[in-house]
Amino acid sequence: MRYFDNPYEDYNGGEAKIDKDKIFQLIEKYVNQILHNKNYKDGDVWIYIGTSGLAYMFLKLHQSEASKVFPNSLQHAKKYIDHAKKYISRKDQDAASFLCGNAGIFAVSSIINYEMKNFCGFNDDKKQFLAGYQICRRIVYNSYGSDEILFGRAGYLSAIYWMNQNSQQSEKINDIITDICNVMIESGFDYSNRNDLSFPLMYECYGDRYLGAAHGICSILHMLLESPIFDGSLEQLNDSQKAIKTCIDMYLETQSEDGNFPCVIEDAEKKDEHTLVHWCHGGPGSIYLFGKAYLIFKEQKYLDSAIKIGELVWVKGLLKKGPGLCHGVAGNGYVFLILYRLTNDQKYLYRANCFADFLTNELFVKKARNPDHPLSLFEGVAGTVCYLLDLLEPEKASFPFMDIFDRKF
Repeated sequence: MRYFDNPYEDYNGGEAKIDKDKIFQLIEKYVNQILHNKNYKDGDVWIYIGTSGLAYMFLKLHQSEASKVFPNSLQHAKKYIDHAKKYISRKDQDAASFLCGNAGIFAVSSIINYEMKNFCGFNDDKKQFLAGYQICRRIVYNSYGSDEILFGRAGYLSAIYWMNQNSQQSEKINDIITDICNVMIESGFDYSNRNDLSFPLMYECYGDRYLGAAHGICSILHMLLESPIFDGSLEQLNDSQKAIKTCIDMYLETQSEDGNFPCVIEDAEKKDEHTLVHWCHGGPGSIYLFGKAYLIFKEQKYLDSAIKIGELVWVKGLLKKGPGLCHGVAGNGYVFLILYRLTNDQKYLYRANCFADFLTNELFVKKARNPDHPLSLFEGVAGTVCYLLDLLEPEKASFPFMDIFDRKF
């Protein structure tokens, strides 16, 4: 099995209690592991597995309730991002890549400088980040997939949204967002038409038609929903809006009885054979799309789908792959924090706390696999720290760079 049996009794009523002292102790343990490690590779600088991801974690620590316990967090963030900036890629395509490229390094650096009130540094970083905009306007600009969230336009948009939440951007940013969205829609129409697919928009990465949050249409649709395309009245949808909503509904139809989703479009008919319960592939990453769709369209079916994902994760979400965000316990725990914010149901806060508690369970400590990058943001304990910080302030919780609740343009 890919997961540990859930050892916890489910919620039975009352107010969910969070042991803040225990959470702080666990945060301190993981942060010290990161600070005491001197062995990260110079070239590992991306947000996903590298030092810019560690910089993001320390920035979040600085902005959180835990900042009083870790007063030097912003200085640590600056140290890690300055390291990442020494190894900027010279490839054009990396200028537009967020989680795995230069765009992510400059985005995180800009907000660190903003928090330090170094506005010259902030503006310089923002200028470097916006160099990726012209790259994003090309229909195809890398050999992996030009639209998904790790390397493509969806990731670039998520960076813009996150930067807007944390700083003041220029008045032209709406035009940039809309322009990138239009290219994504054109790309999706073109690929679907060339391959005679039923989804009006479809994309590929590494030659596969992925559906999930990493590499797939799920996050692409989510980032389109976050855009100004869906501002204003939605009583009568235009052609682009209709295509996006149709894709969301078609994706929803692929959900299996247990709440999970297929990894690729070719597996859509295999209703009960979806084994990956990860953020990257499967239900835990899909919840952000359906949560956002529910907030925009107010249709109960989207919330119902998110709730089914929550039931799936409660049973199969204590993953053996480790503590991280992409395919680990913390990434799945975020499902409950998002459901808590969507429903205000204490059950989900209780479940989120159980997933945090499991990180210290003897079974997990002894039997969980060690990730390839055990300290990193998406595979390792840096992402776990983000989850624990959000558990301390669940009313503000959001998976890194995928906040469905707060838009600022």
